[in-house]
Amino acid sequence: MNAAAGVGGPAVSLYAVNTGWTAREFLPNAQFYGVLVNAFSLAAKDLPALSGTAWWLVAAALAGGAAAGRLLAARVPEARARQVVLGLALAGGLTTLAKGFSGLG
Repeated sequence: MNAAAGVGGPAVSLYAVNTGWTAREFLPNAQFYGVLVNAFSLAAKDLPALSGTAWWLVAAALAGGAAAGRLLAARVPEARARQVVLGLALAGGLTTLAKGFSGLG
């Protein structure tokens, strides 16, 4: 679903909720899933054509996100983390749905 429509996150998020994973269980599984899915997406579509500056910005955003996640992990309650994950999954799915409907007209 990631390579075709860019919506790999909602599926793994719903699976995690339905199996009762905690945030500590979800994180490494979601990371492993993301690495595999994105590796196959890159194999299917090739690397994006970005400038050197854009690649550095991507790397900085990844590092910043990882650092922020590490700081927030101990401070965000389990229930709130689940709400955020499901909210992001819902937003991604709805955005893809809207893009699909806009292409029909």
